[in-house]
Amino acid sequence: MPKHPSLIFYEKYFPLLEMDNGKYDTFVFTGGRGSLKTGHVCRAVLVAMMRSKKRVAVFRETKVSTEESLYIEFKELINSEFFNRGFDYSKNKIVHKSTGSELFFMGLQDKNQSARESLKGLAQVDILLIDEAQAVSAAVWSVLLKTIRKQGVVLIVIYNRIDDDLPVEQALFLDYVSMSAPDKTYFVEVNYPEVEHLGVLSEKFLTYAGLIKQNKPDEYERDYLNKPKGSDAAKVVKYWSPENINPDIRYCEDLDIYWSLDFNVNPAMSTLAHYDGKKFFVFDELVLNNVITQDVVDEFMHRYPPEKVRGIIQICGDASGKYRKTQSRFSDYAIIVNTLAKNGYHYKLNLRPFNPPIIARVNAFNKQVLTDDGNRNVLVHPRCKWLIYNMKNLRYKEGTNIIDEATPSQIADDDAKLYLGHIFDAVSYMVEFFKPVVKE
Repeated sequence: MPKHPSLIFYEKYFPLLEMDNGKYDTFVFTGGRGSLKTGHVCRAVLVAMMRSKKRVAVFRETKVSTEESLYIEFKELINSEFFNRGFDYSKNKIVHKSTGSELFFMGLQDKNQSARESLKGLAQVDILLIDEAQAVSAAVWSVLLKTIRKQGVVLIVIYNRIDDDLPVEQALFLDYVSMSAPDKTYFVEVNYPEVEHLGVLSEKFLTYAGLIKQNKPDEYERDYLNKPKGSDAAKVVKYWSPENINPDIRYCEDLDIYWSLDFNVNPAMSTLAHYDGKKFFVFDELVLNNVITQDVVDEFMHRYPPEKVRGIIQICGDASGKYRKTQSRFSDYAIIVNTLAKNGYHYKLNLRPFNPPIIARVNAFNKQVLTDDGNRNVLVHPRCKWLIYNMKNLRYKEGTNIIDEATPSQIADDDAKLYLGHIFDAVSYMVEFFKPVVKE
């Protein structure tokens, strides 16, 4: 392998060698195994440290020890291609003796607000390299970007597309489909077939990649070609797509409102839809924190007062809401229907004696998200952000058919995860009631 670092650069990585010219302040590289993205980025950082004094932070959110970072990669380069070029390393830091550049490693062992506060020290860096960026949460991205956005800071991001909906792409406004990004962001994808001709990939790597391609095609697409088809297996709503989102959906006063509820204190979540016997048109969602059932029905009446509702309120949802609760004289549904009747609404309850199995709701919902004949019978207005968030992010626990609920620590790290689950329960109660999967 040639000793001069610039000679082993694949052309798509060339802009990294000129990171000081100001053309780009953000470099984003995505690709599967064997794409050489990590090695190229590490070489470019070492070159920059040789040219002028730099303070470099190498960040990985889940790093617990230095060995779990890119430390080994940097150390091997210093002992080979960059040998005798002025670098020295200790357990936690790499320095260049001539320029005074220093590189250090950091991460978040504890995912909580106090740990994220420590990231504010990154305001003093010149280069921030984020490794395994697909695992960095939305909450941490928010802190990171606010902290480093000063004049002259270069952000370098490396990630694998393990999913089609990643916080890194949202945080940096990356459109993977069109491979477009904001001005001053260099965004490219590299996968191993396009660098195979360089002759740096081992025969062992290529042989193993061929075996995975032959025997585990989904894994091959995901891990080697950066196409996350394999991740769909864990998704609860498997066929959701942008085609299920329709900004033209409107509330119509003459039509019945299908109000489907899941009873929970924080958050209380329900959906509002029209239904024509074939398609469900979800035009609104009610998402309230730390409330009781009376608060929920009051919010409904505030948004849809009786003078603007000429149809029937078709009430659906969790059958357990029929039963008495110790904190109330009436069941949840009794509170709702009593309040509606007192205020002049017409209503009808559409409830099963007992809740169906969760798998029955999931199957019924998926059947309507994309029918067997290719139609999309669940359409949602973009304002229903938490319903859409659930469609994209709700998953099963690995290797099970149990829906994965966020833990308190995960919610502390990412507030959005508080809203996972309950609104899917609400909307799927409605779909399963009117469109159950029945044996033919």
